[in-house]
Amino acid sequence: MSQHLFITGASGYLGQAVAQRLLRAGHRVSGLVRSDGAARSVKAQGVTPVIGGLDDVAQIDLSTYDGVIDTATADHAPSTQAFLEALDGTGRTFIRTSGTGVYTDLAGGRASDVVYREDDIFAPAEVVAARYGSDERVLASAQDAIRSIVIRPAMVYGDGASEQLPLLLRHALGSGRSIFAESGDNRWGNVYLYDLAELYLLALEKAQPGSVYNVASGECEMREIADGIAAALGQGRGVGVPLDTARETLGARWVDVALASNSRVDSTRAREELGWKPVGPSLLEDLVHGSYKRVWASKGDPHDHVAPANAER
Repeated sequence: MSQHLFITGASGYLGQAVAQRLLRAGHRVSGLVRSDGAARSVKAQGVTPVIGGLDDVAQIDLSTYDGVIDTATADHAPSTQAFLEALDGTGRTFIRTSGTGVYTDLAGGRASDVVYREDDIFAPAEVVAARYGSDERVLASAQDAIRSIVIRPAMVYGDGASEQLPLLLRHALGSGRSIFAESGDNRWGNVYLYDLAELYLLALEKAQPGSVYNVASGECEMREIADGIAAALGQGRGVGVPLDTARETLGARWVDVALASNSRVDSTRAREELGWKPVGPSLLEDLVHGSYKRVWASKGDPHDHVAPANAER
């Protein structure tokens, strides 16, 4: 049955992919965007734009939508609360995008054998405690007649983009080397963008209220990712650097929470309950031979990108 869905982050990396998958499945989609330019872009893709930001959610009339899919950010608690208040008692769907970053262990580049499942009891690191708290509030809202669902994607990749990978690629282009922190033995799960978009559709169709899904189809050591970036850019192999150097170079929070941490998850629940079957290329295949090679390798051409004269070598 066709539904009218409201999606945040409609012009973003994940939001666009989810919106297009919903449209292909026959749903109508309205999307929250922050600018006239973004509104024109999503309208051209078949999405009805709603101009505003997450701070405006409480003022948006959500009564005409069958459900809300929040892909904009996992860390804006006021908008999450506003959505819950608007949907309270309606029985309508609210899908929250969190992330497997809630499992970050601040390992400083060291390996971990811990693989998390959705029902595991754990204490999140302080830096992600607020995100985890929002997850818990959304799941608890199933008791308030909201069909609440939390999706926790691992590192998302595909189309030459993502949150984490462009940061590493830009640094490699500018400095001439692809780096990882310490030994780089830490591992993150990962998931192909369009496999993830398929999971959102499956969750909309099949998930029970109060469901949470950890979503990964593979995993890599950060050292392997650095090697893949180096191979894509013709730079040989990745280079290990001290943790403090990585923090100074790439940003302390990014390094501590993501690039030098472990986030390993089991996605059996998504496969068994929703019938999710990822089919996309692996992260390393896409880095070395696929979309990242196509999008980023040409930027290493000196006519296209000039490395700073003081770039670290």
